[in-house]
Amino acid sequence: MMKKKAIVCGIATAMVLAMTACTNGDAPAVDPTPAPTEAAATTDGGSTTDTEQGGETAQAEDLSPQEIYDQIAAKYTLPDLYLGDDDWILNNYGLDASKLDGYVCGEGDEIHADRVFIVKVKDAADVADVKAKLDSVLGQLSSQQMLDYLPEQADIIKAASVKTKGNYVTLFLSADAAGMEEIFNAAVH
Repeated sequence: MMKKKAIVCGIATAMVLAMTACTNGDAPAVDPTPAPTEAAATTDGGSTTDTEQGGETAQAEDLSPQEIYDQIAAKYTLPDLYLGDDDWILNNYGLDASKLDGYVCGEGDEIHADRVFIVKVKDAADVADVKAKLDSVLGQLSSQQMLDYLPEQADIIKAASVKTKGNYVTLFLSADAAGMEEIFNAAVH
């Protein structure tokens, strides 16, 4: 009986030692000192938010159109907006998605004039063309025929304007357009 206990204890001890050797011997050493961070690379020419060597903080990176839209949607109740894809923005607004770094183009149904257009243009030379196309959209909505069709929406249509900031072009048609513009201005530097 004593011999069985000794064998069982020996086997148990061997297993514990084997498991300890596997977990400790094969585990990489953990360095408690974090490595210095490097500046983040950007694909859109924006600046970075990471801390550069020397302790200086770089300017915050501009948010993407989708990130800006997400902030707007989180703060304001929007009617169900149809969010257009590449074909839709080309067919309805003449915007060529290959010239854009990103966009959110959403519009309300036939009883809501609401629009949220946040467009980031790749080449600064194309900003004026995109602005002109969105100005055309606003012009159509501002026509007397449309104002008569949507009289309860007339105030938001009349208050709207197409704006540019850097390579971004925006059009906010909403009762909350001023707040949306504030979110945009905080997101793009």
